[in-house]
Amino acid sequence: MSENFKKIRRRVWLLLNIGVALWVLLGVLCLQVPPHKFWPAGFIAFSLPGALALNILFLFYWLLRRSWFVALPLALILLGWNYYERLVSINTADQTPEAGAKTLQVLSFNTHVFNAYADQDGNVRQASMDMVDWVATHPADVLCLQEFYSNRGSSIYNTVNKIGTRYDRYRFFSVSYVDRSKADIGIVIFSKYPITGKGVIRFGESNHNRAIWTDLNVKGDTIRVYTAHLQSMSIKSQDIENTYSAIGDKDTFNKEGRNLARRLRKGFIARSNQVEILLEHIRESPYPVIVCGDLNDIPFSYTYNELAEELTNAFVEAGTGVGATYNGPLPFLRIDNQFYSKELKAYDFITHQEMGLSDHYPISAKYEILPKGAQPQ
Repeated sequence: MSENFKKIRRRVWLLLNIGVALWVLLGVLCLQVPPHKFWPAGFIAFSLPGALALNILFLFYWLLRRSWFVALPLALILLGWNYYERLVSINTADQTPEAGAKTLQVLSFNTHVFNAYADQDGNVRQASMDMVDWVATHPADVLCLQEFYSNRGSSIYNTVNKIGTRYDRYRFFSVSYVDRSKADIGIVIFSKYPITGKGVIRFGESNHNRAIWTDLNVKGDTIRVYTAHLQSMSIKSQDIENTYSAIGDKDTFNKEGRNLARRLRKGFIARSNQVEILLEHIRESPYPVIVCGDLNDIPFSYTYNELAEELTNAFVEAGTGVGATYNGPLPFLRIDNQFYSKELKAYDFITHQEMGLSDHYPISAKYEILPKGAQPQ
């Protein structure tokens, strides 16, 4: 191989690497841009994981070539390490608090109405009962449940009684919809600690998507817990299958692709508005906060980024691995989260993949309530 060809090849790879670096920088910039003001920013930010992964590949490429150009991807990794932590979390140190510390365990779970609407012929009844029992017997102090379903006339789906009353839990249930069987659907917080304050945050005209908050008296300290259910991605597995199956048919593929793009754009815009309403309320809280729920957005989104700039993400600080929470056809999506304020410290974060009966995996974290004036380590 001639020296000229080697030089040309190296320049091409360097230009590609520079292109990926610019892609990363543009993606990071777009995380700051509200999609309701400039919706293409949502798509560019959404593509950021691909750019970060390619940058890793260039790192290994230049290492194998023993080229000083390795400095480019390495510098990008070092400068953007907090974005890589959103992809994969590595926490090996023992974070367990000292004996006697005040702690609080919080579970967040989109229950997918306990699959009640898939139970028309009784085929999934046992799975629904298993899901209700799993939630009811979970040892968490606080249960934050989205797409919660309760039917007082049903022996199986009387979940307010099975999860709350039976275990002497306090509750705040905000009902967004009552179906034909008079079942209540909405968002709920169950707590073993007394609720001293509560409220609903409505997102404009949206009825189904909302957030609720409760002030909990935790052994003398007041902690405000939010749980939110933001605008859905509105993408079903059939939509993805239709797009894949249309590969090779240009007209059908373009049609399905445009359909997916429209739904993504609608979601980006709605959630960017909703997170701003939520944050406005959080900023006014007089107490330490824990914010959890189904964000329906990945860590590379305006929604997640706005929360991460003001609060700490429990998975990043205390989780391990990829932490995917979506139990569907798109792998590696982490769309359920817990965030918390500086007066707390997270440890023992778990993504409960053993509970695979919903389209979301539950997540739980334990929190140490730091003494007043103390700073997290």
